[in-house]
Amino acid sequence: MAKIGFLLTTGPFQVQNWETLVNLADAALDKGHEAQVFLYLDGIYNPNRNQTFPDMSVLPKDRFDKLVKRGAKFICCGICVRARGQKKEDYIDGVPVGGLPDFAEILGEVDRLVTL
Repeated sequence: MAKIGFLLTTGPFQVQNWETLVNLADAALDKGHEAQVFLYLDGIYNPNRNQTFPDMSVLPKDRFDKLVKRGAKFICCGICVRARGQKKEDYIDGVPVGGLPDFAEILGEVDRLVTL
């Protein structure tokens, strides 16, 4: 099976890129492919455990959590995390904070990269 990589650079309440990523990763996992996600720039806000939004019953962090439980691998850019005042503890379980060398590793492993 294929390894599919994703680079997400946008936040959860700006555009629907996070939802596109979740839907594509779900479809890939359904077909038996691997999914690896690097969260960069404002993309690091998507799996933040402290998200709230009064009119949404399912938040981006909830959808990301389901992907983690299905076996998708996530890494947040550590420089982006620190630059935005976030901490490692701010993320849902299964979403570690790493660095650009982790993204380079993902690029070396995946068959395709989707950038959102």
